[in-house]
Formats: sequence, structure tokens, C-alpha cells
Amino acid sequence: MKYWILAASLVLSACSHKKEMLTEKEFAEEYLLMLKKDNPGVVYSLSPDLGITAKYKGKDYRHFPDNAYREYTLEPDSIEQILKKFSQTAHELYQESEAVDVNNIIPVIKPTSFLNDIGQLGEASDSIKPTVVYQQYNDKLLIVFAEDKEHGIHYFTQENFQKLNISQDSVQEIALTNLERKLPNIEKTGDNGRYMVTAGGDYEASLILLNFIWLQNNFEVKGDIVVAIPNRDMLLVTGSKDKANLKWLKAEAQQSYDSGSYQVSPSLFRWNGKKFLKFE
Repeated sequence: MKYWILAASLVLSACSHKKEMLTEKEFAEEYLLMLKKDNPGVVYSLSPDLGITAKYKGKDYRHFPDNAYREYTLEPDSIEQILKKFSQTAHELYQESEAVDVNNIIPVIKPTSFLNDIGQLGEASDSIKPTVVYQQYNDKLLIVFAEDKEHGIHYFTQENFQKLNISQDSVQEIALTNLERKLPNIEKTGDNGRYMVTAGGDYEASLILLNFIWLQNNFEVKGDIVVAIPNRDMLLVTGSKDKANLKWLKAEAQQSYDSGSYQVSPSLFRWNGKKFLKFE
């Protein structure tokens, strides 16, 4: 009995020393401190919506800690690495603007709400609002074009795009060619009508744009191909006439969307032979 009491005391002692999770506001404040430390020449301010406004060399920038916070909630012990990674991405953004490398243009799948999100700037001036280069994919999704850089991706603006001397019609073809070249091996796992497609962890959602993947003989499913892309790094597949697996897919999509970072959509999408449309 004495041993049991000692063990219980040790457990209680360990629990009492366990770090409490930071709130979203506390995390945003830590993110702000890291940005200030890594970029002393930039003037930062934290907005009531927890977005961070940065002023540097006459330009305004906007950072949102939400994706970093989601990563932190999944791996609380990695807070320093997470903050450093996002701070490095911000640092690249402040560097003197160089011409976009056409070979690094990639397509990123985003929800249509992305355009509203980057416009929610509180009391900040309209000059902060980025004019991102994008195309509408369907009623729920956008293709946003970005440059794949060392520490992350940078969405480029209409101003950047005009310097490329390429047409708006050709940018998607260029981006898709680059995506195929940059991706590691595209792999399919699973059976019995439910599958996962992986390609390195950053651009799984963008795979819906590669038409050669979505051939019926690549997936043994009942009915048309149906996918879920709850986050940028998750792509799940089943069939439109498979009730059991559709139930599984809906549950997985919602759970992953709610708990994951870099959210795309909790909806399901059905392949019509040319593109994916929302599946009711």
C-alpha cells in the first residue's frame, strides 16, 4: 500500500508540473515576440482579431497566427520550432522583392473564404490588402498561385505577376507542370473502396488538379470518384455509391478539418470527368 501511495504522489507531482496549453491570445503574443526578435527593423502591432500587422520599408504586411496555433495544439512541446518556422517564412517576405521564378510557381487549393480572410484587416488601411493571383476552381474552392520558396510558399500579387510577362491563361499550365516536377512519388494506400493519396505532406489538396490521377481504373470504387481535402496535406477517396465508406469519409473530413492546420474544406467533392464539384 505504501508503494501505491508513493506512485500516486509521483503522478500527481508530474501532473502539477505539466505545462498548461497557451490560449490563442497568449500564443499570438509569443509569436509577436519571436517576430520582433528575428526582425528588429520591422514595426509590429497585434490587432484585436489576433492578426499581426507589420510595417517595413514603407510596405504593410499581415500575419495570422491561426495555422501556427493549430500546429502548436497538436504538438505543444514543439512550440519553439513552430514559432521559428513561421518567423523564418515572415523574414523571407520582408526581403527585397525579386522577380518571381517561373519554375517555382505552384497552384495551391484554398477555400473561397480565403479571399475574405486576407481582407479582414480590422482598422488597417486598404493598402495592406493583397491582390493575390487566383482562379475560381468551383463554388467552394480557389486555385491560388504562389512561389515555392525555402521556408514556405509566398502568394504573389498582381504586381508580381505583371513582371512575369506571361498570360493569365498560361499560369495554371505552368503551375501544374511545376507541381508534377516538385512532388515526390505520388502514392495510394488503402483498399475496400477507401483510399488515401499522399505526396510529401504539403500539396496533397493540389493533386485534385492533376487529371491523370483521376482515372477510374486507378481507384476501385463504387460509382464516381469522391474525395475529401479537409487540409492541404490530406486527400481521401471513395465512391459515390458506397454508403458505408461515404459515411466514413464525411466523418474523417469533418474531424480532420476541425483539428488540423491549413484547412481547406469539410465538404466532399465528386469527379465529373473534368473537375471536382461539391458532392451533396
